[in-house]
Amino acid sequence: MASASLCDPCSEADKSSTATKYCSDCEERLCTDCDESHCRFKAFKSHHVIDLSSIGSNKLMPAIKNCNVHSEMLLDYYCTDHDIVCCRACISNEHRVCQNVLPLELASKDVKKSALFNDVMEDMTHLITTLNALDNNRQSNLQSIEESKSTITKKIRAVKSKFLKQIDDLERELTTTLSSLQRKHEMEINKQKQEISQVLVNVIENKNEMDFLRDHGSKNQLFIFLRQQVTNIHSAEAKIQQIVSDSQEFNITFDEKKDGKLESFGSLSEYVQPCQVQYKPKKFQQAQIKAEPMKNIQGFEKDTVLKFNTDMVKNLFSVSVTDNNKLLITNAASSDPILYVYRDCKDYETEIVFSSAPHCVAVIPGTDRAVITLPIAKSIQFINTTTMTKDNKVKVGFICVCITAGRDRIYVGGDYGTIKTLDTNGIILKTIQQGFDNILFIAYDDIHDHLIARCHGKLLCIKVDGTLVYSKDVSGVAGLTLDRQRNIYFGGFNTNIIQRMSTDGDNCEEMLNKDNDIDRPYASTCKNLKT
Repeated sequence: MASASLCDPCSEADKSSTATKYCSDCEERLCTDCDESHCRFKAFKSHHVIDLSSIGSNKLMPAIKNCNVHSEMLLDYYCTDHDIVCCRACISNEHRVCQNVLPLELASKDVKKSALFNDVMEDMTHLITTLNALDNNRQSNLQSIEESKSTITKKIRAVKSKFLKQIDDLERELTTTLSSLQRKHEMEINKQKQEISQVLVNVIENKNEMDFLRDHGSKNQLFIFLRQQVTNIHSAEAKIQQIVSDSQEFNITFDEKKDGKLESFGSLSEYVQPCQVQYKPKKFQQAQIKAEPMKNIQGFEKDTVLKFNTDMVKNLFSVSVTDNNKLLITNAASSDPILYVYRDCKDYETEIVFSSAPHCVAVIPGTDRAVITLPIAKSIQFINTTTMTKDNKVKVGFICVCITAGRDRIYVGGDYGTIKTLDTNGIILKTIQQGFDNILFIAYDDIHDHLIARCHGKLLCIKVDGTLVYSKDVSGVAGLTLDRQRNIYFGGFNTNIIQRMSTDGDNCEEMLNKDNDIDRPYASTCKNLKT
């Protein structure tokens, strides 16, 4: 390992050069020549290089942490949907459908001005203030007990003078008891003072290190360090709460005996009251990034009109969009059981013919698979959305009309309020019975883990365990879909309108109508529908 005063790259080449700079991104000391070379490379121009002398007695910057899941990968992304710093492998495995994944450089861009930085600094200051107040309180209690001892001792001696020699044994007994009480409380309070000092030292060290990172560290390091301090602050808060809960202000008094008997001088009493210092954690604001808030969609404008390459289209029932932006449309006519495929949601690509009329189609998120219902065959059939070929067909045992999918579950609805939960291989896991009305359309709300179902004249919100959340009266029956905020969009076949309802079912508004060329809408879908 290179000496603290030597250039790290030169040491790797068996050269001895005095280091004058430190790159906190590379975590290397640099001599003058290496610093000049470092700054010339385009890839290193954004690196944070500081004078080595500015570090002084402080520790060198903490190393950038590797991913806990993929130890060989660096943390270089931040998912705002899950509020987590992660690596490239995590993005591919766990965050493929997340809409707000930012490079760490972008996430930490304004970290020194962020609410997170301010909150952590305020919390540390608040912790230090509380700990100092607790320490002062404990010291004051020690002094109070010492003063009480002095006062009581004087009183004991005053009583002693009244009873002369007869009081010697009683004096010793009371003095011994008093000293015992003092020692007992001193031990308890000193133990608490040690705990307070330990927490105080840790918080001050973390604050000093953050002050240093603020002035000399890289944005990445400061961002990661701030994330670590959230846990440290919670631990310190818990410890302080424990100390406050355990702390009591002890006092000792002496009750002078008035009747003149020599059985005793009096008695010693302890009075205990809650610690006057209380700790109330400051509300921690999770506002790491100045991200643009999602706003409700204000309206729609007509864009592309899709023209079919055949005159045989009779009964378009369902639409869905794949991850590679292919539009899937089912033709539920028994005489022409086809799934139409359009690339980029506009250009005809191919079609898939089925053995019986397909009704609803759903794409399984994060995969190259879709699944379609075949009600007459009481089956569902999987589709490879890359090759656009049919895959295995699975019997579900009832007339299944509608279908939706999450990352690891498929939900199939149909006759007499039946909903079946399947895994992504088509194995039936559970059956839900929700009334007796046929379920014609269904969508999965992955945020609230709810199913939104459409029956004749009804729109239902159902928990995945079958519990009904709410039921709304709506006109007729038509398809439904959800946007990123999980607002519900549904059509009115008889009213020629498209409505939007909030995810809790409380608010509903008209978005499109016949003036927008809406004519007997039936199927609907969205792809990352957002403002």
